[in-house]
Amino acid sequence: MGKPVPIRRSMLRSLVIVIVVLGGTILAMTFLGARTAVRTLSAGLIDRTVQEIDARLDGFFRPIADQLQVLRTLGERGLLPVDDPERLDEMLGAVIDQHRNVSSVLIADERGREHMLLRVGDDWSSRQTRRDQWGDETRWRRWSEKDRNPVASRQSLDYDPRNRLWFSGALRAVDGTAWTAPYPFYTTREPGITASTSYEDADGIVHVVGIDVMLREITAFTRALRVSERGMVFVLSDIADGLRIIGLPAHARYDDPEHRQADLLKKPAEIGIDVAQDAAAEFPSDRPPPIEPQMFASGGEQWWGQVRPYSLDSEQQLWIAVVVPNADLVGGLATLRLWIIVVTFAALIGAVLLARKLALRYSEPVEELVQRSERIAQGNLAAADPVATKVAEVHHLASAQERMKIGLRSLMKMARDLQLARQIQQSTFPERLPELPGFELYAWAEPAEETGGDTYDAIGLEDPDGHTTGALLLLADATGHGVGAALSVAEIRALLRMAVRLEGEFADIVRHVNEQLYEDLPPERFITTWLARLDAPTAILTCFSAGQAPLLHYRRADDTVHRASADTPPLGIIPDIEIEVGPPVKLEPGDIYAVLSDGFFEAAGPDGELFGTARVEELIRRDHDATPEAIIDAVRAEIETFTHGAPADDDRTALIIKRAR
Repeated sequence: MGKPVPIRRSMLRSLVIVIVVLGGTILAMTFLGARTAVRTLSAGLIDRTVQEIDARLDGFFRPIADQLQVLRTLGERGLLPVDDPERLDEMLGAVIDQHRNVSSVLIADERGREHMLLRVGDDWSSRQTRRDQWGDETRWRRWSEKDRNPVASRQSLDYDPRNRLWFSGALRAVDGTAWTAPYPFYTTREPGITASTSYEDADGIVHVVGIDVMLREITAFTRALRVSERGMVFVLSDIADGLRIIGLPAHARYDDPEHRQADLLKKPAEIGIDVAQDAAAEFPSDRPPPIEPQMFASGGEQWWGQVRPYSLDSEQQLWIAVVVPNADLVGGLATLRLWIIVVTFAALIGAVLLARKLALRYSEPVEELVQRSERIAQGNLAAADPVATKVAEVHHLASAQERMKIGLRSLMKMARDLQLARQIQQSTFPERLPELPGFELYAWAEPAEETGGDTYDAIGLEDPDGHTTGALLLLADATGHGVGAALSVAEIRALLRMAVRLEGEFADIVRHVNEQLYEDLPPERFITTWLARLDAPTAILTCFSAGQAPLLHYRRADDTVHRASADTPPLGIIPDIEIEVGPPVKLEPGDIYAVLSDGFFEAAGPDGELFGTARVEELIRRDHDATPEAIIDAVRAEIETFTHGAPADDDRTALIIKRAR
């Protein structure tokens, strides 16, 4: 990199160079002769066309590659169950609905199990293949947009996804995405291409997810492009036996949809258009394409043509071919040359004068702003005098710079305060929970902001011999979240710790904590609180809930979840609350007692629907044999899917007790 130059000199030099080079190029082109001018015009015309086609192909293929990576991530997290067709159809149907060019989505694994969802018009088909279990048998579900009730059937089909090119290609892919060569799809015979990628799930099983993309839309935009009056654009694929057309040109033959369908995937020599055959012979795919357009003969006249590659991956490559008849370019060239001479000289004189004026006008205030930015980078946030400029954008930039200083001062202080508050709050959580014989305890908390309004605590209770035989447990949720709520729950935790040290009775502890919170909290704040004493030898859990509900007790004996409601309103609302500790809960082997803050139940999906208590209960029932930590992880993963990864808008805290079997 060369030595930096001032903006004034750089602007003046760059503007003058651009103007002189542009003007000189135009003048030189004017006097080089008709052939050179036409070559330049054809190069510019073809280059713009190729760039547009390239951009259109990016817009066609990249969303598919991006969607594959999303599905791959879901698969790695275990959210694409090949053995759950109903759930998988719902997820993959959303993918097909988002991409009008996608006809089907397939997920297969190394055992020969596959799930395919296919849409043809308004009709849907879902196919399950399990080579390791069913052999040639495939199971189908079919429905339509008018009748969503699926009809199930079975069919014998000699089909193994592991033998398909999209499966093996994904396993070889270096950059994560593989593309097959264009081919007629196995099920619909529609010309298309399959993009695929592989992943390994938590069990170490290799899966491949593929997306079938129909190619008909490529023809739609190659036919819509008008390079010139008779110019044409082709998109071709280099298949094993030679070039095949996947984007047909703007030709009268293809006004008929049947001809379009029939000629897709044919060789250029097979479609009956002479210039296509002659261009393919002039630019064979086994030779590097020319850098500039080349002239060739076809149909008794001269044509300009050029071919550019478009790579899908390391193995698959497309070709963009543009052909323009020479007669479309030479008309009116003499008149154009005269006007170019006149306009170029006038533009050169005016532009040089204007370039000097503009360089001075813009460079001085910008240089001043650069100096001020350097002072800001060094930590100097002191106010400065306004920048002298008549350029509105520079004036706004200077004003914004001053406002930025004020904001930076505030943000730096706020960031330090919030970081300190978060460190303090995190330090209040117990480093580890008490270890009780016959029980598993697990707690987890995630604030919606830097600091949160939820807290939990677990205090081990010892017998006279110093053995931990029980625990005093707390989960509290203050109104709101952020620093204020964090201070509130920090107080209740401190009060609880102090009460335990004083060895008060259970009801007295609750009463004293409430009285102190009523005195300290402002009227609009309160704290929902669950307090419990767990006695390990008797497996008795004595609970008291002030506004914290629902409390979920999974009973293994009958595989049900019992909901318990709160005993009183939240703490801190009234000075005297009636303390009536409910009947103790006997935890039998395999029982689970779960306390979760409302951030779990009130997580909202994109349509505003809440996650709710029923879904949490079902997850606890489903995973009751798992560890408490695994149960919470499953609930969190389900909420992540339900909310489509939206950030939590409320704190989430959970405490789970499980008695060993």
